[in-house]
Amino acid sequence: MKNEPYEFAALISGYLSNKLSKEEEAHLMQILEKDEHKRKILEYYKQTAPAQERLDYMSSLNVDAAWDKVRQRYDGKLGKNRNYSFLKYVAILVLIVSSVALWLVFGTKDNKVITSLAVDKHVQDVLPGGNVAVLVLSDGKRVSLDSGAVALQEKDGTQVSGNQGGLAYSNDVASEQQEVLYNTLIVPRGGAYNIQLPDGTNVWLNAMSELRFPVKFGTKERKVELIGEAYFEVAKNKNVPFKVLTVHQEIEVKGTHFNVNSYADENFVRTTLLEGSVKILDPAVPARSWLLSPGEQAETNKKTGQTVVANANMKEAVAWKNGYFLFNDEKLESIMIKVARWYDIEVVYEGKLEEQSFLGQVERTKKISSVLNLLELSGNGNVHFKISGRRVVVMP
Repeated sequence: MKNEPYEFAALISGYLSNKLSKEEEAHLMQILEKDEHKRKILEYYKQTAPAQERLDYMSSLNVDAAWDKVRQRYDGKLGKNRNYSFLKYVAILVLIVSSVALWLVFGTKDNKVITSLAVDKHVQDVLPGGNVAVLVLSDGKRVSLDSGAVALQEKDGTQVSGNQGGLAYSNDVASEQQEVLYNTLIVPRGGAYNIQLPDGTNVWLNAMSELRFPVKFGTKERKVELIGEAYFEVAKNKNVPFKVLTVHQEIEVKGTHFNVNSYADENFVRTTLLEGSVKILDPAVPARSWLLSPGEQAETNKKTGQTVVANANMKEAVAWKNGYFLFNDEKLESIMIKVARWYDIEVVYEGKLEEQSFLGQVERTKKISSVLNLLELSGNGNVHFKISGRRVVVMP
């Protein structure tokens, strides 16, 4: 006889993906008729997000990791009669039903919590980040990009135009300017920004990131320098390779889509390829290189210099660019670093927290209370938060 919680989770998953047989759907209806709470869960979940978005999130969750977590938690507590098959059902239930619960709370178009699964108890709140950046021109002049339209001209005739949503470069004027002019786009905490480079390449920068680039590319290479995180859609040019320099990786492409995470306060540099091909070089030892295929990620350990290439969770890698946080078996400290960058807050830890990982998804356009409620729900009551101005206290 199947375990009832697992059966319910599996039925919900099948129902939402239109994979239930007539008999299975009839059985699910019987369960819902007897349990009002389960009925509300399914109804709310159906109304809170497009089906494909729900399924994309559920498919990105790591069932094996969740199973390992559940098994580790219960090892030594079950004695000789360990029922691991039951525990694996629990792991799957955690993934499927938690995604239901999280969409219940955070999937609405407004900021209201629509169920009592996670009541917003935070009196104070912090607004999300937005399109905020500063452009540093070749002469050192700084231009704020968060206050309206921009129309500038560099010394070589390059036109710079944009608004609060993004910036674009164009240079169709012949110039005798021989000096290579560089601009730097700085995105502070609480910001994100899009820029179209002179060759047509589009770059999205995450919070606390900088991109240094020439206002006009040469004929041999297109080279930019990155600190922080950025997503690139490189304009194709087989004759002029595009290069991204970070402290621990050099990325070379000719036309592709990829994400680079190179924050100074993180232990790894990660380049994730979505489309095309990417060559990763070690700046310290240029002879060392790795070629990525779509779906792969090159992760470089800053301390050891070792680079490992493996399959990547694509949705997780570019979640920030697509407008949401995606936590897939992620440690709280790592999550709060991302939250602090986007909401421009200080994080303080009080008391001893149980070591655990978190699952969930929430839009970056939500106030910070939505993210904290998500973490409390995913954390099974083992973590709580207090907002005080721009400080968030994390406690058991």
